[in-house]
Amino acid sequence: MTGEFLIPIFFFGGTAWVMIVYFNNRSRERMAMIEKGVNPTDFKGTLMKDWFLTNPLSSLKWGLLSAFVGVGLLVGMWLHRNLDMEDSVYLACMLISGGLALVIFYFIASKKLKQE
Repeated sequence: MTGEFLIPIFFFGGTAWVMIVYFNNRSRERMAMIEKGVNPTDFKGTLMKDWFLTNPLSSLKWGLLSAFVGVGLLVGMWLHRNLDMEDSVYLACMLISGGLALVIFYFIASKKLKQE
């Protein structure tokens, strides 16, 4: 109970510190670009819709990963309740099924790229 007041102080202080460091570094980076004669607007990030247009397989990857992690969570819940396994089975099933999804995606993507 004596240190409970420190939690919000560290939370908001940490958030403020991260923002200050981020904006300070961004300013330094832009000033260095201007000193070298480079236009900082040339290096703005691409829009998310442009990224999906350049990489149409990324939607497949994230969809497979999300679906398999969800199935892994369901399997972990079933194992925990019915076979009385420990709580760590949730994370294990989610990681195994997520890895399986990425392996499946690799084979689908490599087959698709060979066709093109």
